[in-house]
Amino acid sequence: MAVAIGVLESAEYGPFSSLQRLMFAVQSKSSGHGVGNDPVEAGAIAAVKGGDNRSYDYLVSKDMKRVVSIAWGIVRNAHDAEDLAQEAFVKAFQTIGRFKTGEPFGPWIYRIVTNLALDVVKRRQRFRHEELSDAQPAERRDRADLPAVTGELGRRIDEAIESLPEMQRIVARLYLVEQFDHAEIAVMTGLSEGTIRSHLSLARGKLKTRLADLYEDAHE
Repeated sequence: MAVAIGVLESAEYGPFSSLQRLMFAVQSKSSGHGVGNDPVEAGAIAAVKGGDNRSYDYLVSKDMKRVVSIAWGIVRNAHDAEDLAQEAFVKAFQTIGRFKTGEPFGPWIYRIVTNLALDVVKRRQRFRHEELSDAQPAERRDRADLPAVTGELGRRIDEAIESLPEMQRIVARLYLVEQFDHAEIAVMTGLSEGTIRSHLSLARGKLKTRLADLYEDAHE
């Protein structure tokens, strides 16, 4: 029996991988996204470095959706994700002079927003540690903050990823949902590739256990 192909979509931040793509990615390495040459982007960066601030609009419009998606996948709060994306672009603009000419802009802004989002996660963890009581455990997140996930399969996958320990969850989303490769995630998070692979391996095992019936259907 073939498993149905459900597409996970957020209400605002674009498509996630299909269930089939995600499930195969859990079992084996999926192909990462490539970064193509963009002469318009290169021209915009050169113009911004030369003092033409308006040219920065192109970089923002090109990468904003992806940057918000990355932030949302880590902090799981739509308002915070939007704020982090704006903060990341401001920070990138302020430090554009340090940007290496000829390099693609995407990986740089992705690294910036990932670091900002991870800082938010760390602050939340400190707050929970300070405020947590045995009588009233803190919730991981408020589902009202999350964009809608379409379909039962989508909901199950989303909940399975959310059930993972923090860094396994973050690495799994960056790899399985955002389709970054190990090296890219290592650069974005500041972790070693070995640590990324370890987090992903543990996440895969837990996802396969939690979604065992779907894996069985996919192999029938």
